[in-house]
Parts: sequence; structure tokens; C-alpha cells
Amino acid sequence: MHIHELNIGETAKIIDLSHAQDIIQKRLKQFGIHEQAEIRVKNKLLFGGPCIINCNGQCISLRKKDACCIKVARI
Repeated sequence: MHIHELNIGETAKIIDLSHAQDIIQKRLKQFGIHEQAEIRVKNKLLFGGPCIINCNGQCISLRKKDACCIKVARI
């Protein structure tokens, strides 16, 4: 399952970041988001727009294209 498949309010744990672009992986790690980190989907915009996730008290927006590359497991 990928981040974009989660519904608003659902919590999940990141399983795999390896399919995301290197720049995205680096940026997420700078924010403290890594494999095994818990995230919660705060909002999803319409028509395939970005989704907003919350991790460690930070809200981060991810494009759908990038959210499709990050594998998660529901908690």
C-alpha cells in the first residue's frame, strides 16, 4: 500500500522509501521522516492533488507522484 491510498485521518508506518527519488528521500530524512516512522494523513486535495501528512508534529505536503513511491502499512 502507498501513502496516496490512505484515507484522511488514517495512521500508518512507513515501510519502504527506496522507490522515491533521491532528493525526496533526502528531504524527508531532513524532516525526521524515515522508515518505521508513523505518519497520519491530515488532508488530501481533489483531482489527484497533493496530500498532507503529519509526522513527529510536522505537516508536510507530498505530490501524488511522490506519495505513490512511498510504501506504508496501516496501524
